[in-house]
Amino acid sequence: MRVGQADNLLPEDDLLGCLKEGEVQLPPLTIPREEVELLRGVRAMDLGTDLQGLLTVRWGERAFRFGVECQRQWTPKSVAEAANAIRRKVQEAPEAIRRKAPRGKIYPLVLVPYLGEDRLAELEGWGVSGIDLCGNGVVVVPSELLVHRTGFPNRYRRPGAIKNVYRKNSSVVARVFLLVPAFDSVQQSHDEIRQRGGKITLATVSKVCSSLDADLVIERTRDEATGARRLRLLQPDKLLDLLAENYTPPEVKRTFTGKGSLPPDELRRLLASWEGRRGGRVVLTGASSVSAYAVMAREPVESFYCSKITDILKSLGDRVRETDRFPNLTLLEARDDFVYFDRRPDLVASPVQAYLELAAGDKREQETAEQVRRAILKSLPRGSVKG
Repeated sequence: MRVGQADNLLPEDDLLGCLKEGEVQLPPLTIPREEVELLRGVRAMDLGTDLQGLLTVRWGERAFRFGVECQRQWTPKSVAEAANAIRRKVQEAPEAIRRKAPRGKIYPLVLVPYLGEDRLAELEGWGVSGIDLCGNGVVVVPSELLVHRTGFPNRYRRPGAIKNVYRKNSSVVARVFLLVPAFDSVQQSHDEIRQRGGKITLATVSKVCSSLDADLVIERTRDEATGARRLRLLQPDKLLDLLAENYTPPEVKRTFTGKGSLPPDELRRLLASWEGRRGGRVVLTGASSVSAYAVMAREPVESFYCSKITDILKSLGDRVRETDRFPNLTLLEARDDFVYFDRRPDLVASPVQAYLELAAGDKREQETAEQVRRAILKSLPRGSVKG
């Protein structure tokens, strides 16, 4: 079997070969090898079709004929494109192919290396069948048959892809579209990220944008005049959901809990001054920034992410002292750059960071997160999001 090629994308010919060799099955259905027909070259031309293959699915004594569209990728965009393609090809299938099918009917089917639950649900909703090489699949014959099988892990991965573009430092690329939803080029989006304090390479921005496009979160189109890739946010709600589902807090190297004698505005001024002198980084946590975006009663403790706790404490001197008795200050030494991205005046965290932290909190914080979410969506320029 070809499942050993887990580090590479299978060529479409190999996907078709898996069908012919009997490697693709979906119990309780059977796909007899002798009833799989690969349509290539002269054979396809003779039949007057651009179908890649035909197969028969059997359930007991009943048989159903399917046209096959193979797709090496399994992203939302790739699966949707394959589903649209096979529906068209089945509708245009010549009579010579139809008359050999049971009752003269051919149904659309997509074959990819892996189909997760979301993709299977989408295919079922479109009335298109889909099977993968891992044991998952959905077979749809309207008013006659529905088999849905899932839960088998992905044994394939896309080479060169970032493991999770919605998590940690690569997430700043996704976040920037919730601040500026359209760019004329990848370079322009990279410039915007850098201006907002993000530390990330142009190559990484390009890879993340490719993944966002594949997930149908943004749309990439090519400018015919310049050749640049224009980028536009498609689904802000979906993007916020994906960021929240995949959010992990920053790695905290050290924590200081104490009490300071300074008013909050004076403390922030001194921390900003320290940052300018020492080249460090400091920002309020998202939870401590909530008053800038929503109404929520909080404990009188201000928490900051910072790059160098020891240096900050040396700068503040005896104006703060370490204690866990009625503290009003927490410093969290965080090396992950994403917490500092899009910092606002007075060291306030980005609204996106505030939303993500609150959404990961308790019920009260989650309710407040919805206020911040609405504020983020409302701030998007009208007409800038494709819909």
